[in-house]
Amino acid sequence: MKLTLQWLVVLMFLGFVPAFSQQDAQYSQYMFNSLYYNPAFAGTEGLTRFSFLTRIQWLGYQPTIDDGGAPQTHLLSGSTLLPLLNKSLGVGAHLVYDTRGPLSTTQFKLSGSYLYKIGPGTLSIGLAGGVLNQRISGDKYRVIDEKDEIYQQLKTGVSSQTKFDMGAGLWYKTTKYYAGVSFNHLTRTKFTYGFDSFNSQLANHMFITGGYNLNVGTMIIVTPSTMIQTDLKQLTYHLGGIATYNEKFWVGLQFRQSFARKEVANGGVIPKNDDVTLLVGVNLLKNKQNNNALRIGYAFDLVTSGVGAKTRTSHEILLSYIIPAPWEIVRPKVRTPRYRHDEN
Repeated sequence: MKLTLQWLVVLMFLGFVPAFSQQDAQYSQYMFNSLYYNPAFAGTEGLTRFSFLTRIQWLGYQPTIDDGGAPQTHLLSGSTLLPLLNKSLGVGAHLVYDTRGPLSTTQFKLSGSYLYKIGPGTLSIGLAGGVLNQRISGDKYRVIDEKDEIYQQLKTGVSSQTKFDMGAGLWYKTTKYYAGVSFNHLTRTKFTYGFDSFNSQLANHMFITGGYNLNVGTMIIVTPSTMIQTDLKQLTYHLGGIATYNEKFWVGLQFRQSFARKEVANGGVIPKNDDVTLLVGVNLLKNKQNNNALRIGYAFDLVTSGVGAKTRTSHEILLSYIIPAPWEIVRPKVRTPRYRHDEN
């Protein structure tokens, strides 16, 4: 396992190639949303959790034309560990609705994982499969050449298409650290929307994540973490950490930077889209399975570059709740006077 982690670090550094762009939605609270990026995460918590996450980018952004607007993303997910094969099977699912101007994407995927006990932790191998729908509202585009053939086909109304999509990943977790790598859009699905002259293809995406728990005294845990998103031509990385007090309250700071590849004739490679993020949250409530059943998180993003094309602030809210699965419920003993015996 040590060799695997060494190669993972190498891949992280090799991943820092200049690039930018994301077909997939990105979240600042990725450390609480691992199932969306990696199907191998399913079941690794050993409990049943449902989460809802909503992100509104560039709050207050005013489009110059009607029906435009800033990106918004909404995510509902769930994961559990099944009581099968000695509790080595995890399952999960997520539903995403993402809007970016004239393009909206709806995605539903089922995830399955198999867990192996290796060394001090658990290695999980996961697969995900489902459907991805893209919808284009052609009348929301602004074009330079209104006689463009594709624009003429799109502007007549809404075009929608649904295709199969799949992903795969690895996840390794111990009490001190975690690391994962996953690949999305393995089928490289093409969307034509019924037009011969239109071809939009989903690029393969790789996600690399990692974090480490550092005990500071008896009440505080500091967890530095990172995530890298890339299609091997374009890249975004997150780097930061959170501090958790008494397993209940947390606060964190994160830096995100994206890179855009440009032609050498236009100045080569330049960085773009820098964000600084503040994260806060709290664990609340208690049920029979967990002392902190409800998780509430908030992320505030401050854009530090490219503000001429967007407003500076983005907001993200996370709600997560642990529920007892039927096989997790401890059933009380039933006793009758006829069969009751004194217990030693």
